[in-house]
Amino acid sequence: MRRQKKQMALVLACLILFGAAYAGMRAYNADQEKKEKEREEGAKVYVTEAEEEDVTAFSYQVKEETLEFVKEGEEWALRQDEGAKLDQDAVQEIVSSLARLEAEDQILDVSEEDAAKEYGFSSPQNMLTLTTADGTETLSVGMDNAVTGQCYVRKKGDGAVYLVDGSFPSAFQKTGEELEKKEDGTEAVSETEAE
Repeated sequence: MRRQKKQMALVLACLILFGAAYAGMRAYNADQEKKEKEREEGAKVYVTEAEEEDVTAFSYQVKEETLEFVKEGEEWALRQDEGAKLDQDAVQEIVSSLARLEAEDQILDVSEEDAAKEYGFSSPQNMLTLTTADGTETLSVGMDNAVTGQCYVRKKGDGAVYLVDGSFPSAFQKTGEELEKKEDGTEAVSETEAE
């Protein structure tokens, strides 16, 4: 009987020890995952790093026209037509793509001449601005890189050229009319989309 009690006590002690070791390993692994995520986040390169809610204005070019958007209270308005009722969700998607733009790669210390010749900034696809309380940032969208599926972006006052996802420029293709809400609350459809 005494032997069985000793064996049960030993088994119980082993279970407690293994349980503590298991809990310790889980805590260690969780800590390592957290550190790895922090390292990955720290290694990311951003062209713009604004919080969406801090953006007060932005602009882009479409069909040889520059559209300027301003935030009035909680709503976005088109400066060229402040009476237009905009699809706020569609405008917010544009803000999202511009506010915190992550670069997939960067090329440092590129001269103005090289940027113009090699990356398409002599005649950019688009010129974008982003305004927060900290000021206004201006971005130029250069040519597409057909090999990597990326496009080149340059920030005014920054010597680097950034490679971003090739779909980035498509966020800035809607005209003011296409961003207006119809009477039934849906987004307007352009003639080219309807065909």
